[in-house]
Amino acid sequence: MAETHLSDMIIPTVFGNWVQNLSTKTNNLVNSGILTPDSDLGNKLTQPGTKITIPYINDLDGTPDNWTDEQDINVSNLTSGSQIGMKFYQTKAYGETEISRLLSGAPIQEQIASRFANFWNTSDEQMLLAVLEGAFQVDDVANAKILDLTSKSPTNAEFSAKGFIAALGLMGDQPENMLTGISVNSATYAMMKAQNLIDTIQPSNGGTPINTYNGKQVVIDDSIPVEKSGSNSTSVAYLFGTGAVRYSTLLNSTQVVDEPLKQGGRESVVQKRVGCIHPAGISISPTFVPNKPNFPTPDDFKKKEAWSLPKDMDVRNVRLVEYKFQIDPLFVPADTSKQQNAASAPSRNSQ
Repeated sequence: MAETHLSDMIIPTVFGNWVQNLSTKTNNLVNSGILTPDSDLGNKLTQPGTKITIPYINDLDGTPDNWTDEQDINVSNLTSGSQIGMKFYQTKAYGETEISRLLSGAPIQEQIASRFANFWNTSDEQMLLAVLEGAFQVDDVANAKILDLTSKSPTNAEFSAKGFIAALGLMGDQPENMLTGISVNSATYAMMKAQNLIDTIQPSNGGTPINTYNGKQVVIDDSIPVEKSGSNSTSVAYLFGTGAVRYSTLLNSTQVVDEPLKQGGRESVVQKRVGCIHPAGISISPTFVPNKPNFPTPDDFKKKEAWSLPKDMDVRNVRLVEYKFQIDPLFVPADTSKQQNAASAPSRNSQ
């Protein structure tokens, strides 16, 4: 259980009000519409079993028969199939010792209560990126839904309007409006602005302007990584349609655990939840077993062997495209991970 000890906190010499050092993660990708809450999944989260079957019935197929009065009319059948989603089970506990609260004066309980929902949102974003990484490795999906300019056009591989249109073309003859948005990190967004590719729409209600590119809403989220290799940097953009990923989570329980004898007195808040994040048109492989059977983690969902395309599913029904490209080094920020880690580490008096 993850409790806050006195050693995690500072003891003010002269008391000053604590301020919140909040995470800068935006979770814009999760909030963009790429994830669509799905009541069908939600209704099955608490049912027995670790997998959710998502059945589908195929369209009418075949060619017309010749109509004569010399033979019977053949009756054709419809076929069906299923996609499989896998549930994940997660828990987290935050707590404090009575001494840590008394001597530091820190509003630990208030911080836990106000930020737990944001913590789960960030966790969903991590899971979404893991699911996308794994699903795009399926051979049929990779061949049809990934435009990698770094290998296809290595001498002209930077993000461009031409590359975007080529990525959009991976939808084939399906309506272009099946893809409604493009998710990029801030480095890519800066390149797009420098190339004068961004349009801004002011909503009629006077709200925050909406950035669009070729009619697609632009979602900026730095959870999409920049990969550095020597002097070269690459990244990806995800083109997506509304409902491209089916999604449901259920907060199963929230408990406050009071343990007066533990560590001089300890109080913890424990939450447990069940969820499923599933790319529409793709399936968990029926033979896939997570590293810990029945309890998949993001690392499990990143694996190619976790996913498959059902045999009679048209890959064009997958409303996702991955566009990989180079980024001009001018727009790539310095690596701030060490600075962020240092900033997040608590300052504390030696006890």
